[in-house]
Amino acid sequence: MRQLHHGAAMPSLDFDGEYGRTYRKSIQDSIPGHNVLHEIARAAIQATASDAQRVLVVGPGPGDELPPLLNACADAAVTVLEPSELMLEQCRKTVADHPGSSRCRLLLSSLDEALKSELKGAHFDLVVCHNVLHLMPSEEQNAMLHELTQCTADGGVLLLSSYSEAEDDESQREVFNVAWQRLLDRGVPEETLAKIKDSRNTVVFSLDTSRLVAGLKQAGWRAPVQLYQGLFIRLWLCRAGNQAEAASPET
Repeated sequence: MRQLHHGAAMPSLDFDGEYGRTYRKSIQDSIPGHNVLHEIARAAIQATASDAQRVLVVGPGPGDELPPLLNACADAAVTVLEPSELMLEQCRKTVADHPGSSRCRLLLSSLDEALKSELKGAHFDLVVCHNVLHLMPSEEQNAMLHELTQCTADGGVLLLSSYSEAEDDESQREVFNVAWQRLLDRGVPEETLAKIKDSRNTVVFSLDTSRLVAGLKQAGWRAPVQLYQGLFIRLWLCRAGNQAEAASPET
């Protein structure tokens, strides 16, 4: 299955078609607090991984986060995986005039494909994966989480964002009521809103916090730190390391 990315709560996710061409506008509706999420992600990279030598970015869409990433990780070789030809071309244009563009390697590939070929056995100090995991059902999320942890170097940082529903029904109902009102306030037509609602569990799948915690624990990692939540979108900082070490007091 082709690993898509981005477009939370959107009924059509053709990144090589109309959705891809209008992505920069539509994402502001579909990802609550999209700009704030990326602002916090940039700060997290600067604070935790500015000395990274090898960086992997999975599914960046048009690549708006790439110039700030090149700035923050000034010595890093950055590998970008993007399975959409249209999005990859936009990434190329986004970094074309950046002084660090020569450090940026752009590959037309999903993570699964790359780890079996160009990136087999590779490990990265920083792995960034925004709004990808929610475009696959739970079993595929588990598989991709495993791949993300496997390619993160020991002591490295994995920065994840995803559509992620509250795990109790009452809280989730409250969040949805506010989310739907937000979209109406932004002028989203009722018929589009109906399609967005229908996309739940058919196009967009929640990355439950408990699933993320379990996946990291299975890899021997410590629990993730949630840096941000905007309605049903969350951003987590995950650090590769031994659970026992994380629990031990400093001496």
